[in-house]
Amino acid sequence: MKRIFVIVLFLRILFFGSLHAEGSRKSSGIDWNGYIQLRGSTNFNDHYAFSLRRLKLWLYSDSCFSTPWSFKVQTTFSSFTKERFFLQDVKAGYHAGNFFLEMGQFVPQYSLQRFQHDYLLPVIERAKVINLLIPDGTLGVRDLGVQASFESKNHLVRTSIGIFNGYGILEYRLNNAGFLITHKTSIQIPIKNNLLRTGYSFQYRKAEHLRIPFVLPDSVFFSGHDVRFNIFAMFSSRILDIQGEYLNAMFDGSPAYGYYILSTIKFNKNQIVFSWEEYRDLIVDTPDHPCFRIGYNHLFKDHKLELSADNFFRMEDSGTEYFASIQFQIFFK
Repeated sequence: MKRIFVIVLFLRILFFGSLHAEGSRKSSGIDWNGYIQLRGSTNFNDHYAFSLRRLKLWLYSDSCFSTPWSFKVQTTFSSFTKERFFLQDVKAGYHAGNFFLEMGQFVPQYSLQRFQHDYLLPVIERAKVINLLIPDGTLGVRDLGVQASFESKNHLVRTSIGIFNGYGILEYRLNNAGFLITHKTSIQIPIKNNLLRTGYSFQYRKAEHLRIPFVLPDSVFFSGHDVRFNIFAMFSSRILDIQGEYLNAMFDGSPAYGYYILSTIKFNKNQIVFSWEEYRDLIVDTPDHPCFRIGYNHLFKDHKLELSADNFFRMEDSGTEYFASIQFQIFFK
């Protein structure tokens, strides 16, 4: 059923795209966009691979759809998910002044980097601690629920609170005994032509027989209190961007945690990137070694046409593991 839905969605995207191209017709209130990321990677030893990192498409309401109401549907296709389409966002929104309400399937507000679009990120992958320790990182990233947000008129403060099923989107439980509450607040302060942004996130989950891969052992089905918090900061200028985050998750008092630091030097259409990250889980057999990246991006046409070179290093007991990657990104519109 999901595959049929995706095919229908794709055909509708093409249809609306053709209407958009004509230019002379009145807006239907619905728009679309998407992009492709193609990647090649190797360790120059026993790994050589080409992959479709992402083919992402989304359909959304524009300003002609409705003054207070909006919607978004997003799907993705990736070699990393064994060439299967994956339905990501299905949500409706309602605006009322400085308040915004979201309902449906989407990513709960939590963390800084998780809400920086992957096509805008200077690194080709988010930090491991972000992928694993956000509320539903290993449970499908998204959840089903309701979230309310408020943003001040001067855009200085934005805060959100949401309540969700609490078990992600990889399964659906008819008799759910748990829940998830999330909260995030951020403050952004303009300093002449620069921007400082800082904030925190908080999560409480009443977990019921929940398997949390890459955080807890595969043999564990966790029931109890899952409490997480996150702090973040970012400084952005014309030449330099630097940001960092710390994430912590407590499972009935046992902690998993990690952090990353990411810096980007920008000049003309070029970016030089460096990142450092560490992550410590609750799996005894998993080595907790730090890793870092050194990368370069060239923006041929802003991020709509971009070429990235990435060098990934993971420190091991026996030495340093190394992977080199080249990625090409192109937007449909």
